[in-house]
Amino acid sequence: MNLLKINYSILVGFLLVFCAHSAVAAGDFVTIVADGYEFFLAPEPPAAGQALVVAFRPLAEAGLHNQRNQQFSGMTFKKRKFPLEAVKGGWRGVVAVPLGTKAGTYNLALNSRSGSRLLIPVTVREHDYGEQRLTVKNEMATPMRPENLKKIKQDRNDLKIAYNSSEPRLLFSRELQPPLHSKLTSTFGTRRFLNGKPKSPHGGVDYKAKIGLPVPAAAAGRVVLAEPLYYSGRIVIIDHGLSIFTLYMHLSEIDCQVGDLIKAGQIIGKSGRSGRVTGPHLHFGVKIAGVFVDPLRFVADSRYLLKIPWEDENGQGKL
Repeated sequence: MNLLKINYSILVGFLLVFCAHSAVAAGDFVTIVADGYEFFLAPEPPAAGQALVVAFRPLAEAGLHNQRNQQFSGMTFKKRKFPLEAVKGGWRGVVAVPLGTKAGTYNLALNSRSGSRLLIPVTVREHDYGEQRLTVKNEMATPMRPENLKKIKQDRNDLKIAYNSSEPRLLFSRELQPPLHSKLTSTFGTRRFLNGKPKSPHGGVDYKAKIGLPVPAAAAGRVVLAEPLYYSGRIVIIDHGLSIFTLYMHLSEIDCQVGDLIKAGQIIGKSGRSGRVTGPHLHFGVKIAGVFVDPLRFVADSRYLLKIPWEDENGQGKL
């Protein structure tokens, strides 16, 4: 019986009752063998607010021709969709574990173009990033002026367009690099209180930076937004493919424009204090398919995306 042609509800029951998964360590990846496929996950287990790189391939065993010919369209994790890219011998992609995810085991669904799915269990570690209390001007904390509300509404529309324009393939071939190496004045994921009122958790890290410091791109990609926003100030967003975006906020100058192809390390602007800030700094963020993840952790974990894990032991896994 070809599992990939089974109705989804039947497949879920089959997986839960009959399918045996085996997991082993394979270098930096954890390997799971299930349903005629070999899955590679790293880092394992991920924490809330962290990305998980996924690669998989069909096993070269007799009787698995249908699986080898199957095409996959993407992944679903915690009701969010993430793209997949076909690579030599299989597929790769990255999912993001949202902040606030409780510790436990969740299903990662790999969706085929025929409408069927494979389910892989992913164990998530809970992580508390702490809290931070800041004081800003009242109009920045809770905007009330009609012109500001209109600007915020337009900003949301511009951001939606930018985040819906990712390339279906990875655009960088080297590991990400942090844009600055100065002291961090605010870390990722902290629960924020502005003027005593709770706001969204901090979606990136803040580097100490005087006004006018050149800001390099963390990796190669394409500029999808370069304009001043109400909260973010002057911001540059770069698409790196597979719905991976880096954000550079509160700039004093923008030195690129939408559509520009950016090289790793290319200067895209200068640090500043525009938008909702308490002082000059650079906010650096990483957003994957609508989910903010710890940018510095993703900088470190980006190396997993540059490997074909089933070939890496032969020295051929680097893309």
